[in-house]
Amino acid sequence: MENQKRFVLVHGICHGAWSWYKVKTHLEAAGHCVTAVDLAASGINMTKVEEIQTLKDYTKPLLDIMDSLASEEKVVPVAHSMGAAFVFLTSVMPDTKIPPAYVVVKLVASIPPEEFVDTVFGCYGAPDLPLETSLLGPRFLTKKCYQLSPVEDLELAKMLVRVNPIVTINLAEQEALVRKGTFHQKK
Repeated sequence: MENQKRFVLVHGICHGAWSWYKVKTHLEAAGHCVTAVDLAASGINMTKVEEIQTLKDYTKPLLDIMDSLASEEKVVPVAHSMGAAFVFLTSVMPDTKIPPAYVVVKLVASIPPEEFVDTVFGCYGAPDLPLETSLLGPRFLTKKCYQLSPVEDLELAKMLVRVNPIVTINLAEQEALVRKGTFHQKK
């Protein structure tokens, strides 16, 4: 099929590849190749959140998929929320000038605590380099994420969300994430 495209779908915080089940179905029905990825400690990826020490650890499943594709293959990555930033669906875009955590830190600081409703925040890692987590609670999902969705999608999310790392400065380190349209990986 001449107009066939390859899509790589990346979920948002606390979600997994499962959150793309409707989009994936429609794209495949239209003849496209679609891969929905579970980032580390998300969906069915069995990595424990405590094993995630860097942004590279968190995004390793995505990087592995992207590395496995033929170099000449054109890919349309689509990410939601903290999934990354390619096609933007309520997502934040990292750039080459500021650290990846900058936008997330500023966004979280701008939201009144009561807006997080029953979201649970936690910490792990070394005391001198604490890493933060979040688990979206059922009321938060109802009021902030799935308020316009069918009740079945809300119930699916309430059953499947998992604790995920938050992209803070300690997780993302200080280096810009994207350079010249490609992922920049620290050596």
